[in-house]
Amino acid sequence: MPSFIVPERIRVALVLGSGGVRGMAHVGVIEELEKAGIPIDLIVGCSAGSMVGALYADNPNVEAIKAAVWSIRTNLLLDIDLWNCRYGLSQARTMRKIFDQYLSVHTFEQLKIPLVVVTTDLNSGELVPIASGNLDHAVVASCSIPLLYVPCDHGGRVLVDGGVINPIPVRVAKDLGAEFIIAVDLCELLPKTFPTNLFGIAARSAEIAFLWQTEHCARGADIVIRPKTSGIGIFNDKMKCKIYEAGKVAAQAHIPRIKQALAELESKNGGVQCGWKYVTLNPYPPQIYCEELEYAED
Repeated sequence: MPSFIVPERIRVALVLGSGGVRGMAHVGVIEELEKAGIPIDLIVGCSAGSMVGALYADNPNVEAIKAAVWSIRTNLLLDIDLWNCRYGLSQARTMRKIFDQYLSVHTFEQLKIPLVVVTTDLNSGELVPIASGNLDHAVVASCSIPLLYVPCDHGGRVLVDGGVINPIPVRVAKDLGAEFIIAVDLCELLPKTFPTNLFGIAARSAEIAFLWQTEHCARGADIVIRPKTSGIGIFNDKMKCKIYEAGKVAAQAHIPRIKQALAELESKNGGVQCGWKYVTLNPYPPQIYCEELEYAED
């Protein structure tokens, strides 16, 4: 994977999880962090988190990204094309147009805040972090929910939504050396109503699996912010205001603890920023491949 530039000292990394329209909660969280004067040295995003992360990394002004995300109608993002739906219902043409409209830059290198987005390689099963090159293509790939969107050809790989593997990519921020990681988890809690048919059973089973996956992926974060967005579908535009407020409320509850932790971190390590460095993040293979490789070497 190509190398990219990050601060030599990453004090605060913000990890934005997947969640469709619930990504509006990310805006509320960022607004409260901005109000509290909490610096963000690195953003790691997945799916909806990659979209909000790209907008903020391009223009670190919460009012600007609030206006942008508010104006995007998520139902229009799913521009269904029944004539070309062999690999997905949508070709993501509208999504690409929206990124062209709201992003002022075209590459990761032009962003004001370093950004890493995660995707899933359909061929190898690897988690592929992207932090250099074409920004639009990488974010579209990270948002390409299987079945809804066709896989995205990027960098010689066939990529889909990073949430297939890791909906909250805390590990990526940790591997880059972040000292303090704030993760935003948009995973829904299980509905209280029990399923009454076979499709409901299948859906609830998938929800349970995703709930456990999300909890596992969030481990390692110093703070996990969980906005209360239960019962809101990933394309429910009518609830944007409620989702945004949920993000603000959830973040406010953690601000004192974050400030205290950062103050202790600064007193321990000092507040000097040492410049920039080149780093490389390799794709993350499934653990079974790593175990097979170790066995072969033994």
